[in-house]
Amino acid sequence: MSTSIKLILASSSSRRQALLSRLDLHYNVIVPSISESLYDNECPEIYVQRIAREKAEVVWQRESNQIPVLAADTIIEFHGNIISKPANRKHAQKALHMLTGHEHIVYTAMCLWTKLKVYESMTRSIVRFKNLSRNEIEAYCATDEPYDKAGAYAIQGHAANFIEYISGSYTGIVGLPLAEVQSLLIQANIKN
Repeated sequence: MSTSIKLILASSSSRRQALLSRLDLHYNVIVPSISESLYDNECPEIYVQRIAREKAEVVWQRESNQIPVLAADTIIEFHGNIISKPANRKHAQKALHMLTGHEHIVYTAMCLWTKLKVYESMTRSIVRFKNLSRNEIEAYCATDEPYDKAGAYAIQGHAANFIEYISGSYTGIVGLPLAEVQSLLIQANIKN
């Protein structure tokens, strides 16, 4: 098996790196630097796709070696609004209070930028939280988990206890839907 680098992952997310490692693909990580500001009247699906594409493009343009670049972005939508990564404990508590006892949508968009073509895909998953007590929310927000996660929770962490059900891609909710990534890699003829 060749150990040459087959892919660049445009992400600082340790969760995405751990998931991509499951595909036994040799890759490097380069962290993109882009503005993630929401445009006026931009719907969540368009936003998440745009951000994934911009991440891939900025890393592709910085690299002269033409190695394919994979980028992803994950957002939480609740009643048409994006629940972003919390800036502080108060914001995290507010987000979790909104989500308690309700369904929300998790979108993860992927963009694979290659020399010949740009491949894109997106997953849409539904997550339902159980009714959380104020004490559960406060205890969770006292951990480090909520603060770099869309929607202020990590389904793969302690927040797994909050989930009544999911419909869709578990790995997509974590941040990198592996079945869809593998499909993009196959389309682009990238093998491990």
